[in-house]
Amino acid sequence: MELRKSGYIVQSAAYLRNKDYEKAYNLAKEFAAKFPDEVVAHYFLSASAFWLKKYDEAILEGSRAFNKSTSDDDMLRCTIITASAYYELKKYEKGFQLLEIMEKRKTNENLERLLFLFSMARNNGKEAAVHLNELYRLNQQAAEEMIAKYLK
Repeated sequence: MELRKSGYIVQSAAYLRNKDYEKAYNLAKEFAAKFPDEVVAHYFLSASAFWLKKYDEAILEGSRAFNKSTSDDDMLRCTIITASAYYELKKYEKGFQLLEIMEKRKTNENLERLLFLFSMARNNGKEAAVHLNELYRLNQQAAEEMIAKYLK
């Protein structure tokens, strides 16, 4: 039985939500092969690859999804998953640069959290403080959680 685009989206999202990453990955591979121009297909493939610790593939597919994106919201999602994979590979400079580029277009608390983490990983306390202040502006509770977790 061949799935339509909406079927791939619904089923892939369900697999990811249920943490069935292997099924999500296999379905996303099929989805991306059948609909190579779909942002969401490459995003799901990137996300499932990330959770399976296939970080190089997560970066590749996250970049593909980003390049196909037409909205800042889609670009932001793709940036976050791609940068997270860079973080896991300890490629802090590359991940930070990617996040900084996106921050010029749009920011949110997840992006600021990552910028804080990358700044800390790069031993740049001054930069980390800037991002923590921005996170505090966006979501005081999230900033306080980061302080409790990383600065005590």
